[in-house]
Parts: sequence; C-alpha cells; structure tokens
Amino acid sequence: MILKFLDWSRANSPWGVHFCSGCCSLEVLALMGPRFDWERYGFMMTPSPRQADFIIVTGLVSKKVLPVLLRVYQQMPEPRYVFGMGACAGGGGPYWDSDFVAVDVSQYIPFDIFVAGCPPNPEATLEGLLKLKEIILKNKNNAAKKYPNKMEEIDY
Repeated sequence: MILKFLDWSRANSPWGVHFCSGCCSLEVLALMGPRFDWERYGFMMTPSPRQADFIIVTGLVSKKVLPVLLRVYQQMPEPRYVFGMGACAGGGGPYWDSDFVAVDVSQYIPFDIFVAGCPPNPEATLEGLLKLKEIILKNKNNAAKKYPNKMEEIDY
C-alpha cells in the first residue's frame, strides 16, 4: 500500500533535469510557458540531477559533451528515466556523418520515451511526457535495466 502511494506521488510530480544541447530546448521552454503550462500536469524542473526523476535530452550531443551527459545521468537517483527528443538526439539529425557527433545517444543512455521531430512541437512533447508519467505510475522497469549501454566505454 505504501509503495503504491509512493509510485503515485512520484508519477504525479516528476522532477526533471534539462540537458540543453540543441534547438529542441526551445520547445521545452514553450511547454513551461502559459499556453501549455506543464506545471498543471505536475512537471517541475530542478537545477540539480541529485533530486531529478528524469532527464530531458534535447538535440545534438557532441562526443566532447557526451561524458558530461553521462556524469549527469549517473548522479540521478534510482529509478531514473530518460526522455529524448529531436532528430539529433535520436540519429544525429543533419549532422549524422560528422566525426564529432554522438550519432545515437540512446546507445549510451537508453531512452524510455523518444519524441521524433526536428524539433517536435510542444503538443507532441507534452504527450510524450504524459506517457512517461504512465511508465512511472505503473512502476515498469526503466529502459536502463532492459537494454545494455556503453557507459563504461567512455573515457572521462
């Protein structure tokens, strides 16, 4: 009974940390504005990953910034969830053939929810966040437990 209450409270007020690395960050800012007002759905941002329930990876991640992203992800407490958005985070976007781009971030940090688009509109992003709330409420295993990752291969 107590665990169900904790899952319910975690799902209805998820705190996120925003890893801004691309132009999709502007769509997250639109969600925070008065038109979409994601606070009425219970979403809040925290400046520290140590209190965050999920991380939002928006846009292009270079190989130079990838160790920083992994460090932020490792500082998050369990259970932690990953919300990816944008063509750059999913497959490199228009920079897929560059030597300096981490082409598929989900190989390093598996996404629980991914919203495609370049950039995805705020409605689609909000729908993805609501699906993330359902995953948290049902206390499903997050993607990090299901899929192997390459976090150990990165030199810090």
